[in-house]
Amino acid sequence: MKKSMLILILFSSLNGTLWAQEDMRAREERRIQEEMPQRKGKFFLVPEFWLSFGSSTYIEVAPMVGYHALERLIIGAGPRYTYQSVKVSPSNPFSYETHTFGLKAFARFAIITNAEQFLPINLFSDLFVHAEYEGMSLERNIYYNPTDQGRFIYHGILLGGGVNQRIGMYNSVSFMILWDVNQAYFSPYSNPVFRVGFNAYF
Repeated sequence: MKKSMLILILFSSLNGTLWAQEDMRAREERRIQEEMPQRKGKFFLVPEFWLSFGSSTYIEVAPMVGYHALERLIIGAGPRYTYQSVKVSPSNPFSYETHTFGLKAFARFAIITNAEQFLPINLFSDLFVHAEYEGMSLERNIYYNPTDQGRFIYHGILLGGGVNQRIGMYNSVSFMILWDVNQAYFSPYSNPVFRVGFNAYF
């Protein structure tokens, strides 16, 4: 009888301890959730800028402004300008220089948000899908036909996804893999397209 009572007391104590730990964990998760800043209605800047020098020079300036239409849905737009020059080399018998410019718009939907709250290690904050349209003015003699003159508009549609890693309360870094589904031989892209961006909220 004494053994049964002792086992019952130990079981009750263990069960109470487990319930207390679960309650503390739930309260901590609620506290983190409440402290997490709400992003709906906020604007952020993506100051994309790339430089590459050597036998091939590549400069890209493509700042974008994004807006959290919903907590999980982002829309945004911005201009894009690139300069590229290629010198004659053993691997490239021709040299050229070109400027491209245009506008782009995107939509991004987060499938998973605040992943650091339940992942055992901090791999990423958000997992998202991404769709982007670009209307770019390209030189015909570079991208279309060497004997043509003037420019034409390339309509690019890029689809893919990526992850977002939060830095501090608001700012973040995003890593994306995209695919130009309209890719033709005169496309300025080669699939897949890799993107890294810094998102600065204001």
